Amino acid sequence: MLDGESEGNLSNQPRRYSKTKLRDGRVLETFYPLTTRSGKSRRITVAGYGVLYESEDALRDSNRPRHMLEDLIPDGNEIVNNLPQLIDRLEKRLRLGKGRLDFSRASLRRIDAWLAGYQRSRTTAQTDPRLFQELTAYYGETIRRALNGQWRIHNEPVGKTHVQTEPNIRYSGGGVSREIKPWSSVINALYDEDNRGIGLTRVLDKDLEGSRQ
Repeated sequence: MLDGESEGNLSNQPRRYSKTKLRDGRVLETFYPLTTRSGKSRRITVAGYGVLYESEDALRDSNRPRHMLEDLIPDGNEIVNNLPQLIDRLEKRLRLGKGRLDFSRASLRRIDAWLAGYQRSRTTAQTDPRLFQELTAYYGETIRRALNGQWRIHNEPVGKTHVQTEPNIRYSGGGVSREIKPWSSVINALYDEDNRGIGLTRVLDKDLEGSRQ
C-alpha cells in the first residue's frame, strides 16, 4: 500500500511508527514490530500492524475525546421526545401488557428480575443501545415523577468540536435547582463491574437519598 507513496509525510518515527497521507486522501498509520526482553534473556516480539482511515478528518475523529453516551444515546433529544414509544418497546421486550410498567417500585423490581437473567448471559462489555435507551427513558421518567422534576437537555462539551446532548432531570432540592443524570445510574447498574446486579430499585433508592442531601 505504501509503494510509490511518501511514507511518514504526516509523522515519522523510523522503524517504529509512521503516519502517511496517501495520494487518494486516505491516511495510513503503520506500527512496526517491536522487540523487547523479558527477564535476562528472553526476547519477545510484538507484531506490527496498520490502521487505514478514509481521510484526515476520520483520523482526527477517532482520536478525539469521547463521551460515554456517544454510542449509547447519540442524541439525548431522542429520549425526551420519544418517551412513550421507548417505554412501549420496553414493555414488549419484557412481554408485558401496555401500561403494566406504571413507574412504581414494583415495576422496577419486575425489570430487575428480567435484567438478572439478561445479565447472566452477557458480560459488561456487551452493550445494547436500544435496551439502554429504553431503560434510561423508563428509569428517568420514574425518578422524574418521584422528584416532581422536569426533563432537561444538557449540552456537554467534549473536546474542542463535539457536544453531547445529555437527557437529564432537573428538580428543586433544598431550595435550589439541581440536576440528576438517570443515564449514569443505568450505566452503573448495567455495565459497571462493581455494581453489576445491583438493580434499578436500589439505584433509585440511592438517587433519591442523594437528592435529599
